[in-house]
Amino acid sequence: MSLVRQIVSKMNKGIPEVERPKRSPTLKEKLAWTGLVLIVYYFLTQVPLYGVPRGGLDYLAQIRVIFAGAQGSIVELGIGPIVTAGIVLELLVGSKIVKLDLTDPEDRKFFQEAQRVAAIFFILFEVSAYTLGGRFGNLTTQQALMTIAQLSLGSFLLMMLDDLVAKWGIGSGISLFILAGVAQEAIWSMFSPKIEPTTKRYVGAIPALIAEGVGAIYRGSLPGLVGLISTFVVFIAVIWAYEVRVNISIAHSLYGGLRTKYPIRLLYVSNVPIIFASALLGDIDILAKIAWSRLGSETSGWAKYLVDFLGRYEADPVSGSVVPVQGLAYYLATPHGPSVLVQDPIRAIVYIVILIASCMAFAKIWVMTAGMDPRTISEQLVRQGIVVPGRRASAKVVARTIEKYIEAVTYLGGILVGLLAALANFTGAFGTGSGILLAVTIIAGLYERLAQERTLEMYPRLKRFIG
Repeated sequence: MSLVRQIVSKMNKGIPEVERPKRSPTLKEKLAWTGLVLIVYYFLTQVPLYGVPRGGLDYLAQIRVIFAGAQGSIVELGIGPIVTAGIVLELLVGSKIVKLDLTDPEDRKFFQEAQRVAAIFFILFEVSAYTLGGRFGNLTTQQALMTIAQLSLGSFLLMMLDDLVAKWGIGSGISLFILAGVAQEAIWSMFSPKIEPTTKRYVGAIPALIAEGVGAIYRGSLPGLVGLISTFVVFIAVIWAYEVRVNISIAHSLYGGLRTKYPIRLLYVSNVPIIFASALLGDIDILAKIAWSRLGSETSGWAKYLVDFLGRYEADPVSGSVVPVQGLAYYLATPHGPSVLVQDPIRAIVYIVILIASCMAFAKIWVMTAGMDPRTISEQLVRQGIVVPGRRASAKVVARTIEKYIEAVTYLGGILVGLLAALANFTGAFGTGSGILLAVTIIAGLYERLAQERTLEMYPRLKRFIG
């Protein structure tokens, strides 16, 4: 294991890294850096791929909002490779295949270094598979290499921007990119004045409501009033769920046994399960499209069975993208609108079950690997002089007290985010159900972070108590 650590450490040193600030940036400086990163991100989404034929199959049409990419740009793959690297490492550590104690500083450092190295590997791997898998048609060797280089550069720049936000800005760069993509999609679905060439109808729900009246209530694959209402309902539901807490009685032994409450959120793991679950389902969809693009014409042998299992696709005349019609990808594809419930209820049930199960699994894995498990939390509380009233000051005692609560909110939170995302998808929420759920939790998290930063600027001595 020591040899592996040395190799990973040396590889990590060869990866450019954003330098940490020598002093803690002020709130204004953090806001400025965060705003600058957002501007650069929007600029990158407008940088087209050079020397690449336009058109071709859009492999990411169904999941573009979650991956925060832009079709035809150097960031077409968005945060997909970075999140995939995180998923793989979380699964390896969570399943104990790679044995790390993330409460140990050395193990945590190695895990962070491994994440950066894995991110570079998955950028190169996914970009190569994406390009050679037929996304841009049949390319010459020179065109393929040029495309791989540009897409790799785009994904690497997003990785560096994420690092910049983490060290100089507020929150996470990945969350910022997702929020930007969801907001752009939702606003476009609401107010777009563009006329869809096939149906000759407005794309935006608001212009359509003005022009069509009751005809805009539900418009199939186009945004309608049902989707608009669903978007606001999901928005409110997620805010409610985010604010629900379980309060545990605790006492401060350093302050004369002062009693207070230790809150544990219902959404204990926040939006992490839906990010990982959506990325995992998206990666399977990309793999299925690559297999179908390259091997779909086979009529016998292992290639035919592989494509039949992963999925076959057909072109959608309205959206211009390809949609799955059979195989695993058909059941994992994100549904848009209530028509799925009517046309194929079995598909709807399978999708809900898989999404909820994935969210529950990733919620549990994240708690174990992110230092949010009862043992780690109890040790932190005891170090701060916090105990359970009427019991001895022991980390084991505190852990036993909070374990049942953390276990419950971990699984309930995973079920809730999966269920909310699925139901929002079935009602046609703008920006997809997963996207709206992510956007709301990201906004709430940013608001709390801003409030905390503002409080620390006003009362600097509080840093000694909250770290």
